[in-house]
Amino acid sequence: MAQVKIIAVTGATGAQGGGVVNILKKTPGWRVRAITRNPDSDAAKALAADGTVEVVRADWDDEDSLAAAFSGAAAVFAVTNWWEPFLFGGKTAWEAGEIEERHGMNLARAAARTPSLEHYLWSTLPGAKQRFLGKGGLEVPHMDYKAIVDARIREELPALAAKTTYLYFGYYPQNIAYVPMMKPFEHPGTGQYIQLVASDSQAKLLLAGDMAVNPGIWVRQVLATGPAAFGKYTNVALERWSVQQMLDKWSEVTGKRGVVVQITEEAWARLWGPVGTELAWQFKFVELCDPFEVGDDFISPEELGIDASEVVGFEGTIRGLASKGLLV
Repeated sequence: MAQVKIIAVTGATGAQGGGVVNILKKTPGWRVRAITRNPDSDAAKALAADGTVEVVRADWDDEDSLAAAFSGAAAVFAVTNWWEPFLFGGKTAWEAGEIEERHGMNLARAAARTPSLEHYLWSTLPGAKQRFLGKGGLEVPHMDYKAIVDARIREELPALAAKTTYLYFGYYPQNIAYVPMMKPFEHPGTGQYIQLVASDSQAKLLLAGDMAVNPGIWVRQVLATGPAAFGKYTNVALERWSVQQMLDKWSEVTGKRGVVVQITEEAWARLWGPVGTELAWQFKFVELCDPFEVGDDFISPEELGIDASEVVGFEGTIRGLASKGLLV
């Protein structure tokens, strides 16, 4: 009988980690250990009640607790949460970034201390500050600090880097249902719905698709690929759509007439405050270049054996949301 291996999934009650758990708990040869800061939360209790998932507590600020949680694991899916201290902790974008960098390195060092570890999967993003250094100074802290962790893993933990795959998650289609600034709103008396953006509505965004499914598909296939994926980046996405394309599909699915209206970054920031500024910078990054451009250090979906028919893209995601009454 083949040995069953453990994958430790951090952020298991969140979007990315939850999507990994959903697929890996059904993948032969793997057992999921869900790592969470609060095993008493309703989400963690639901995971434990499933009967196929082990729930373990660890603190991202405590490297030793993470190392204990990773003990015996053959793989670790690592993700940090820049948004939590920014949205709920009263931190500036850069203070939240410093916290994320610290947490990212605690995760990496804990993984490096795990003798059983065969594969480290780090959820990251390309950095705008790194790309535009000396060329106008564009910064997107929720992306930049993840990229800093990438570089530090390679520089400070070369043995871990030698068995790391870096996963780039694109834009979440669910944002059109759950994120207030991305939800279309009705213009009274016109029967039309408006989606405001602070950038070119034709700029193409990398789309992650259904976060309940796709993260797990990529993680499963990265693990199956093994050493060929070491040291490589991969885009967790098969689609690149513009905001206009997304709203057009939203209109088709909902039967509501939608129009994209571009406003200035300053007006966007006045509407939404620091969160709006952060997202405006992200969209500006996408407008100025393709942050997710594939290079020699990438491994393709085809090389990973991704089955496109299994992946749930933008349309499938929002049709699912619509069936649950979650769109307008």
